[in-house]
Amino acid sequence: MTATTLTSGLETATRTAATRGSRALAVRRALLVASPVLAGLFLVLGALADPASGLSGDKMTRIYIDNPDPLQWKSTGYHWAYAFWIGTALMVAPLVRGRGAWLATVAAVIGFAGMVTLPGMLMSDWYQAGIGHAYGLQGVKQVEDHMISTMWGIKGFMAVGIPALALALPLAAAGLWRAGVVRSWSFAATVAAFVTFMVSQATWWGAALTAVLLAVFAVSLAGATRETR
Repeated sequence: MTATTLTSGLETATRTAATRGSRALAVRRALLVASPVLAGLFLVLGALADPASGLSGDKMTRIYIDNPDPLQWKSTGYHWAYAFWIGTALMVAPLVRGRGAWLATVAAVIGFAGMVTLPGMLMSDWYQAGIGHAYGLQGVKQVEDHMISTMWGIKGFMAVGIPALALALPLAAAGLWRAGVVRSWSFAATVAAFVTFMVSQATWWGAALTAVLLAVFAVSLAGATRETR
């Protein structure tokens, strides 16, 4: 009886641990597949909320100063869009072993560097609007000119952030493709997503098309993780 009870208890504990592990992996997989989709949705939110979409220079700055509420939605949208977009490259790395592993590893390193720089830079929008409210457009320009000309750290963040957005996800997709986990169209979708977003100058239609392309990559991830789960 004692031996039987002990064996039964071990079997129950093993099944419980396996169930918990399976649920944890399911949540991890869901987050991985959802991340490119969430990046696209937040991208659309940011573009639609942007009161100066497609503009630049003094005209854009004046609009941001006069419209702090839409600006906050715009910056919040882009912040999370960039985080999910770049962060997907980090979560892809464990899926790639053998061929393509180095590509996935490099993508994860670049993705980490991008995640800790680019999303946080969106707070500069809020400081810009706050400075403009207190000191006008000229005050904004003076502060920005001073920061750019005297602070090397800002240039360092910019030098890392944008390249990470351009390279992290395509490199991760290339690693998956090299490993035979996804098809070539998955890699092409990640490249097209960045090109579309940049060429469209962050307009709503460009964000919408980029979201579609990121969703295409998410579909490939869903298929890949279903087979390797």
